Amino acid sequence: MGTWGPFAMRDFANLLGNRWLCRRGAEVCLAVGFSPAFAWLRPDAFDEQTFLVRHGYWSWLLACWFLVMAVCEVLLADRRFFQGFAPRARRAVIVGLAAFPMVIIAGATTNALSGWQDNVFVEVTGLYWEIVVIGTIATLLATAILPWRMESLPGMSEAPHQALVPAIPQVPAAPPEALSPLAARLPLNVRGRILCLEMEDHYVRVHTDRGSALVLMRLSDAIAEVHPVPGQQVHRSWWVSDEAVESFERNGRTGAVRLVNGARAPVSQRYLRSVEDMFA
Repeated sequence: MGTWGPFAMRDFANLLGNRWLCRRGAEVCLAVGFSPAFAWLRPDAFDEQTFLVRHGYWSWLLACWFLVMAVCEVLLADRRFFQGFAPRARRAVIVGLAAFPMVIIAGATTNALSGWQDNVFVEVTGLYWEIVVIGTIATLLATAILPWRMESLPGMSEAPHQALVPAIPQVPAAPPEALSPLAARLPLNVRGRILCLEMEDHYVRVHTDRGSALVLMRLSDAIAEVHPVPGQQVHRSWWVSDEAVESFERNGRTGAVRLVNGARAPVSQRYLRSVEDMFA
């Protein structure tokens, strides 16, 4: 059945779907954790409501905010105009876009609790800017707590990205003239010889001999930019450099390659024959 066979679909669900759902679940839990503070500060001015009602109100709105933010990031991930923005501008665009559907969600919830006043336009306009301010605060708090929020927009932090993989002495650092276009996208402290590419949600984690970093792009585009580094795709979610492969292991209709940085890249049935011929 090729790429869409049961084994490939199972691998895809395990590597991407579960991770995405776990991250959204963590953000929802974070929203529930934030809500008591918002309920106590009462930025909504629902003084007549009990603390429990306000807690439920903010839990719902903050959970919706993180989900809407995740959807907006997906919609903007492949847009070239968005990738050309400065990091802070990207965050501002996502927050501003996410605030529009949140006006509907927050407006309907607020109307159910207290109703609209006479001038609906003024209330909707004010509600939009309230969502932008409160959403920005919630997003900054989540960025400080959740590691993938810190990395979700490459270059968002002015501090250099921390290298997640120790330096690999077996593979010498690439000279500047040998860097691929993809390597040029990486933070300076992790630029080096590219070992493998790993798809994470709608981002690509680029592993080099000096660490790793996330890049907001599709895997197919990342593979196109990795030239002139020789390598091949071994899975829907993985590409590996030929010189980074240490060994190959076959397990029935699938397999795995072990890389010099200690990572194990799965090999799906579609790519099994070519990988086996190359590395077995």
